[in-house]
Amino acid sequence: MDEEAFEAWILSSGVGDDTTIGEEELHFEEHINAEEEEEDNEVWYFSDHESENEEQTMNELNEDRGNEEDNKKPNLPNNIRRQIVIEMFASASDELVLPRGLLTTLRQKYSCSRSTMNRIWTLARKQKIDGVEVNVASRKIGNCGRKVKFTDDEALRRVPLKQRTTIRSFATALEVSPSTVYRLLKRGILRSHTNSIKPKLTPKHKVARMKFVLSQSIPKSMNELPKFNHLYNMIHIDEKWFFMSKITQRFYLLSEEEDPYRACQSKAFITKVMFLAAIARPWLGPTGDILWDGKIGIFPFIDEVRAQRWSANRPAGTIEKKAKQSITKETIREMIINKLLPAIRAKWPENGCKEIWIQQDNARPHIQPNDAEFLEACREGGFEINIICQPAQSPDLNILDLGFFKAIQSIQHQSFPKTVDELIKSVEDAYTVYEPRIINYTWIHLMYVMVEILKVKGGNNYKNPHNSKKKMDRLGLLPTTVEISEELVNDTVNLLNQDIVFGPEPFEAMELLPEDQ
Repeated sequence: MDEEAFEAWILSSGVGDDTTIGEEELHFEEHINAEEEEEDNEVWYFSDHESENEEQTMNELNEDRGNEEDNKKPNLPNNIRRQIVIEMFASASDELVLPRGLLTTLRQKYSCSRSTMNRIWTLARKQKIDGVEVNVASRKIGNCGRKVKFTDDEALRRVPLKQRTTIRSFATALEVSPSTVYRLLKRGILRSHTNSIKPKLTPKHKVARMKFVLSQSIPKSMNELPKFNHLYNMIHIDEKWFFMSKITQRFYLLSEEEDPYRACQSKAFITKVMFLAAIARPWLGPTGDILWDGKIGIFPFIDEVRAQRWSANRPAGTIEKKAKQSITKETIREMIINKLLPAIRAKWPENGCKEIWIQQDNARPHIQPNDAEFLEACREGGFEINIICQPAQSPDLNILDLGFFKAIQSIQHQSFPKTVDELIKSVEDAYTVYEPRIINYTWIHLMYVMVEILKVKGGNNYKNPHNSKKKMDRLGLLPTTVEISEELVNDTVNLLNQDIVFGPEPFEAMELLPEDQ
């Protein structure tokens, strides 16, 4: 029954007079509440395409929930209810009869429904007649809303993980509607988790990871706990493919805008270019100003060739850039000697430590630390440049894989290049504009990650640590290095010495990298 029908019912039943309130109106109000409860128990509608429409399902639930909240009548605060009762009794006669039109005036003044105003007066009048204290406070607090369907977490925990990948599959396993599972998410009983596959680690890998982390630490002193080297003389390098476009791209459009149309010959052969990136730790002054951004450079693996035929885009003989599709050890060696080493000498701070360590992963095309051509080239210009390899299966020990590549890739995808030249420029621009202060956060985050590696005995099954680095920086509390508890260091050394993880040989501390000057 809508509001107009309700008004007609009041007039026909003789309850339109504001001076009295009958019991029939209270029965009608209960009828209305029952209808609202029936509407609340209705099940949401969902399409049959589960995986494709999961995001659409979430949006529909949010939209419908927002519409319900918009149509919901506001609950009057208790202080407003008390003020209404005071005004009612001030205008009532000795027989507790209200003057005609007062309820309408109060209803318009406080923006509430006629039934709410009648209910407040009926309750206050009855309490006054019975000689008890007048209390018209809301009785909905703590005892209103849809009742919780699941009070035992075991019923949820018994559902296998393979059936908990979508809201629909979870609801099917529980034999409830998807909206019930959605409400469990909103109340915090369930949480959404995106799981990614991590590199598989053997006991040998775990030992190598623990040894590597300890090699990056400085032993305790009389007044200080063990801590990590500041890593100002470290340069992390790695290679990565950058694509012309993402296969799936999100856009935010106006309601009347048409959907963008993108097409290519084959999604399996989107144009891509591999880059070698090199990053050192930025230098920050005492007041937080950037003294050096730590950016060595990002270099594309390309060949410049002459076009053999005419085309609509260029004449024959034009020099074109072609991405190298096969990266060999000779290609890596040439890139390091001809591009990386000159960039280090040109951009390294004059007062910086000249003994530099380049860290790379264990990919097969990478050169070895004792490569003869590299050793000959790395001693020029007064520098002593060395290469070390991070442990196998350990991308989390390189800041490029830890977050830098994803960050600049998200910036690069905003440019939508159409040619190889535009792709190279977009990647170089993303590398250039990336904030050095965030690079420093990533280096500090690496230290927190190394602490977590020691806690899980060399594994990678730790939770990504979040330490509010931006907040600490804003408060002037951001550390330059991270301390390690002495107990954690001793436990790690004992673990290796007791042959629990790998090998009969006792652990011998690796030579520490030289402390930066």
